[in-house]
Amino acid sequence: MSILIKILKTFLLNQYGLSGEVTPLAGELDLNFKVVSSQGEEFVLKLFAPERDQQFLDFQEKILLHLQDRVLDIEVPKIIKSKSGSSTTYLEDDNAKKRNVLLLSWISGRIWNQVNPKTENLRYQLGSVCGKFSNALVDFDHDFAHRSFEWDVANGLWTKNYLDLFDAEDQNLMTKLLDQFESVQSQYQKLQKSIVHNDVNDFNCIVSEDRFDPSLVALIDFGDAVHTQIINDVAISCSYAIMGFEDPLQAAGAIVKGYHDALPIEEEALNLLYLCIAIRLIISVTKSRINKIQEPDNTYLQISDKAAWDLLRKWNNIDPEFAKYTFRGICGFTPHPKAKSFTKWVSKQSFSLKSLFPSLDKQKIFPLDLSISSDWLGQPSEFNNLNWFDFQLGEIQKEHPGKIIAGGYLESRPLYTDSAYEKMGNEGLEHRCFHLGIDFWVPKNTPINSIFDAEVVYAVNDVGNKKYGGLLILKHLEDGIEFFTLYGHLSASISNRFKAGDKVKKGDEIGLIGTSTENGNWAPHLHFQIMLSLMNYKNDFPGVAYFNEIKCWSSICPDPNLLFAFEELQPFKKKSAAEILESRQKYLGKS
Repeated sequence: MSILIKILKTFLLNQYGLSGEVTPLAGELDLNFKVVSSQGEEFVLKLFAPERDQQFLDFQEKILLHLQDRVLDIEVPKIIKSKSGSSTTYLEDDNAKKRNVLLLSWISGRIWNQVNPKTENLRYQLGSVCGKFSNALVDFDHDFAHRSFEWDVANGLWTKNYLDLFDAEDQNLMTKLLDQFESVQSQYQKLQKSIVHNDVNDFNCIVSEDRFDPSLVALIDFGDAVHTQIINDVAISCSYAIMGFEDPLQAAGAIVKGYHDALPIEEEALNLLYLCIAIRLIISVTKSRINKIQEPDNTYLQISDKAAWDLLRKWNNIDPEFAKYTFRGICGFTPHPKAKSFTKWVSKQSFSLKSLFPSLDKQKIFPLDLSISSDWLGQPSEFNNLNWFDFQLGEIQKEHPGKIIAGGYLESRPLYTDSAYEKMGNEGLEHRCFHLGIDFWVPKNTPINSIFDAEVVYAVNDVGNKKYGGLLILKHLEDGIEFFTLYGHLSASISNRFKAGDKVKKGDEIGLIGTSTENGNWAPHLHFQIMLSLMNYKNDFPGVAYFNEIKCWSSICPDPNLLFAFEELQPFKKKSAAEILESRQKYLGKS
């Protein structure tokens, strides 16, 4: 390297009139150097690999010049011309190989992987900048951009030929995702295409030195730019930037939102973004494995391997449908594409409580607020005490004997105290506490009827503290609209009563309300929920959601009160201080 440095110093002086220090930088195929002149000016010197052809060099020059002509609120590396006025020159390196050379302006800042934390605002900026770059390239074209390229997500199926480099578990993971990608090629090939950066990784994003409010300063290195589906660039923008996050889907949201705000992402493309991210990660880990075999001493080529595998495994555990609905919601579409048609259909229907609870001669509701702000619940030591909870419900029922106590849709509740309702999120511990159904607080052994013709999806006994106990999920098809209903906290006998595929007629009895010893340790009640999709859940389905996912879940699980249209079950109005005090004195006594 010392010989090459001497060659470079002589070259810079002769070709550019620059003298100073030359320091190697990281790179994959090409060699990169930082140049600091004796006058303190800073540059990047790129020595392209000997195999780079003239068409590639022309592409690099043209794309940079094109971007420099666009008004972008971010820096673009500028080409420094030689003393003879040439944009590119060449030299012979220390192995007597001819290398083409490009001298670029230096952009100050930190590379992305040196930044911590990678704030939501910074991730939004990343998406926005990538979208603006892609938008600036929509009217640009070059023959070299249309090459076949292994790092192009569109060509990602080549990795199938290297699956034998991985162990059986990793092969299964990769094969599943690759097969899914292959199965959607007819839709994928129709997506909008353009030339995109295609390599927004940790080392190509320059961030300001501001530690409190960092901002994205520049994107560099257009060596991988290619003509491909624009959604691939969105996927790549996400893939590297969400490594290291506990919740990568949530972390990707700000990037996708930023990109969409700068360059609207077509609806069909959002449906495939989950898979495009997965395929980019598979390309990355496959290239790393190949490079490890071919160049075991080149640590730069392995720099993202562990982080990529960690992310790929987390990504594989995310439901693809849920990711699709999440991305749709982030970009302003209805998260579940059938939510509007379901709401329109159900608005023309009318159902009574008698159709659900035939043995109860009650057609009115008393709304029970179990939210965090409830003036009824009291302390955890109280609401976790079944005897206390039962007694309080009984007191309310005495006051309203002709009504069914009910409520709960989208309430943020403190009731879910079991660790199964917790996860570590990107900003600390998070709790699933937003209720996705309506709870009907009715006596144990109360019969429940189906209000639609149905097919049993599954009937199980979900055993455990704060679980469902007896659980039944039915599938319905009404006027061409498919949806599902969930009945939780039934008697344990439900698992013996039905099997998957059984047919149920409207008005058939489908279960009994379970006791507290068999319903997950709750006071007797029915958890009733509507779902427009079951996604990949088997023998279970969430009845509560995390705060940062509520927009998506409320689209997947519409308000069950759409069936009954009870005014009392509309979202609670904020109570005045006087109303809260009166209620507290009534139910909790004087303070």
